[in-house]
Amino acid sequence: MASAGCPGDDDCGPGGAPAAGITLTVEGETVAYGGFTASVNNDCTISGAGVISVSVHGTQTGGSQALTLCLPRPDLLGADPVALVPSRVPPRAEDRAMVIDTSAALAGGCTVQKDVTGEPAGTARFAGYCDGGAHPGGYALELSGTVPLVRTCGATMDEVTGTLAGTVAVAVE
Repeated sequence: MASAGCPGDDDCGPGGAPAAGITLTVEGETVAYGGFTASVNNDCTISGAGVISVSVHGTQTGGSQALTLCLPRPDLLGADPVALVPSRVPPRAEDRAMVIDTSAALAGGCTVQKDVTGEPAGTARFAGYCDGGAHPGGYALELSGTVPLVRTCGATMDEVTGTLAGTVAVAVE
């Protein structure tokens, strides 16, 4: 039986997307994220929309740093790319993929954390996305863009830009 948003159940799910396929590159150093899950958490729901938002969360491979998105209107997503937007309260009616957290541990004991004063640029795409993201097979998340970051190395802090890229499987909880 076909699911809403997909021609048939065979078209739903992450396809060949890897378990750890999203990368963040900061000045030539690249880290990977995996273990992505999506769950209805009501973290960025648009008031009056009648739809509960979904959080998508992964962690840095070999670490605990996070990459988190919030999808205010999961019912309006599909295979077409949507703009990455900053975290804002309340979300705007047109927001589809809010970047909540981007953090990473880098070489030499440095870390990066999303700069809350800047805005991400780029897109998120949800391949194999069916039933408003609730299909038990999950889907594939593809990111392409940049995110402003604050890098901390000891007592030194500076602003840098991270490049997000890749595709990863997302399990639905």
